[in-house]
Amino acid sequence: MGAHRRHRHPTHPRTAAHTACAGGIQRVLFDPHGRIIGITTTDRIFTAPQRRAITLRDRECLIPGCHVPATWCEIHHVTEHSRGGPTHTDNGVTLCWHHHRTLPTSGWDIRMHHGTPHIRGPAWWDPTRQWRTPQPATPSSTRRSTRHRAERIRA
Repeated sequence: MGAHRRHRHPTHPRTAAHTACAGGIQRVLFDPHGRIIGITTTDRIFTAPQRRAITLRDRECLIPGCHVPATWCEIHHVTEHSRGGPTHTDNGVTLCWHHHRTLPTSGWDIRMHHGTPHIRGPAWWDPTRQWRTPQPATPSSTRRSTRHRAERIRA
């Protein structure tokens, strides 16, 4: 397990991996007196233009049926950076916080084919486990389903 230097609380490896994938880690090195002696930089974090492009392409969380807008999503490296995956639009997809965090244990698989994401659902969702190109909801259908949901809640 890793540890936060200042507080020395253990961090679960899955939490550390999720945080690293989401781009929330920067290494700061201190000397014994607390002086900053080094800050690491990395090309592992998607740039703002890359994030905008991926967001425009995906429009929402990549998992079928999850309509969290892409602007609220995290960018996921399809091939993990730690395994040589590039930080490039051809290797990034939008996943909501929940699906990004649970992807390793959920049964969903993601791959890229010529820069286009493909997804394969778990056996309970698709017994044939076929690769599919995600079909984001259109803005009007998302509004309609939201309005329908609100009407069901009021009823």
